[in-house]
Amino acid sequence: MGKFAVIDIGSNSVRLVVYENDGRAPYVLFNEKVLCGLGRGVSETGNMQSDTMADALSTLRRFAILLKKMSVRKYRVVATSAVRDALNGPDFVEKVRRECRLKVEVIAGEEEGRLSGYGVLCAMPHAQGIVGDLGGGSLELVHIDDGRVFEKCTMPIGPLRFQNTEGELINNPKETIKKNIMDVDWLTKKQHDTLYLVGGSWRALAKIHMLENDYPLTNLHNYSLPFQEVMTLTEMVSKMNQEDLAKYSDYISGRRLKVLALSALVLKRLLKTLQPNNIIVSGYGLREGLVFDALPTKIKKKDPLIEVCHEIAETTGRFSEHGLRLLNWIDPLFDGESSEDRRLRLAACMLSDVGWRGHPDYRAEMVMSDIMYGRLVGVDHRGAGLIALALYVCYGGSIGDRNTAMAEALVKPEDISYANRIGLSLRMAQRVSAGTAKGLKAISLHKPDEQNLVLQLNRDKADLVNEVVMRRFVSLSKEMGLEAQLTYT
Repeated sequence: MGKFAVIDIGSNSVRLVVYENDGRAPYVLFNEKVLCGLGRGVSETGNMQSDTMADALSTLRRFAILLKKMSVRKYRVVATSAVRDALNGPDFVEKVRRECRLKVEVIAGEEEGRLSGYGVLCAMPHAQGIVGDLGGGSLELVHIDDGRVFEKCTMPIGPLRFQNTEGELINNPKETIKKNIMDVDWLTKKQHDTLYLVGGSWRALAKIHMLENDYPLTNLHNYSLPFQEVMTLTEMVSKMNQEDLAKYSDYISGRRLKVLALSALVLKRLLKTLQPNNIIVSGYGLREGLVFDALPTKIKKKDPLIEVCHEIAETTGRFSEHGLRLLNWIDPLFDGESSEDRRLRLAACMLSDVGWRGHPDYRAEMVMSDIMYGRLVGVDHRGAGLIALALYVCYGGSIGDRNTAMAEALVKPEDISYANRIGLSLRMAQRVSAGTAKGLKAISLHKPDEQNLVLQLNRDKADLVNEVVMRRFVSLSKEMGLEAQLTYT
């Protein structure tokens, strides 16, 4: 398929993202953002300022060079609120064409919202509720359900609308924000739906919530926040001045801090209107929506978690076809599990061979780190923690040691035993089969009753079960409170 890139010219930032391909779960090869502030002053003067345009043009010239250096032939360049609304927007677009040799698509506000909605669905295909995408110049709201985008609207209430060129407040932000949100007639019908937060400023607010609550993970994507805690946070931040906000400067850029209080004010008003049951941060938005929107329907319906696990297994594992066979082989140990847990177990099976290149003494730790900080998509934090724990055990680690505290903090208490069972069963299966699908054909696993766990194999293949295999089988049986039985046919 080849590499694919998106250049996003926003009101606050200009960003280049290069993806490994334009498939269902594209891996990011390169991601660079420059806060140019194109939207600052547009509501006051009607035009983008010469210094911000100069910053943006310099950034875009760099990005154009990088596209050539990385041999990226497929890409899209889109501009949103600032370029869309400024009187000198067309002149800026022409300058970009002449100086950077880039063709800019200026997209309408509702189209921006639609694409942001599909960006959320790209990562969370079962998402249902309201997507709020706050940029520097506008807020887009869209209703998503059943894998599709329905109602959508755009409002000129991005934080840069309420700052003049000197960064001072203008345009009565509190009343303007309230009026715009209250005028969306369909929004009150969606009260108590889940709210998905998109945009750098709202992610920065979520980062503050993580810091204040000592959350064990730093990955903001799929981070879930309680309604009342976010209300308290937005109330606090919306009243903070720049001196107060400076305490977060080690974690949030200075330019982002300048608009954070206004961004909190917008979110506070939206929360009062929606009163959502759940609030989830999405790391995916407009750019991923551009990729997802162009996919054939058949590809869109694929599970992003399973797709990305397949890609990882193909590029780093020895026998990428082994995952589904492993899942079916250990099925007798997991009767009664939910469909979501079986999906997570399939992901663990598909990834169970990806750490083989590491040094044996560090494989468990390496795989744990890869899952907790890596490229998995289509999975929440609890799911990532469960997969990480299962693979840690698969590679010889023990849940409860110094490396598992973070993952344990993300899962439910009952998940610990579940992850241990997955890990121990995969550890045994990988030893039996040497990591191949064919290696499991001569041997099977059964739980005939509530007292015994049976490993059954053809007598002419008896040598497959050596001391190591038997030791791992006994460990698995003990974890399940069952007696290990070896039988022959």
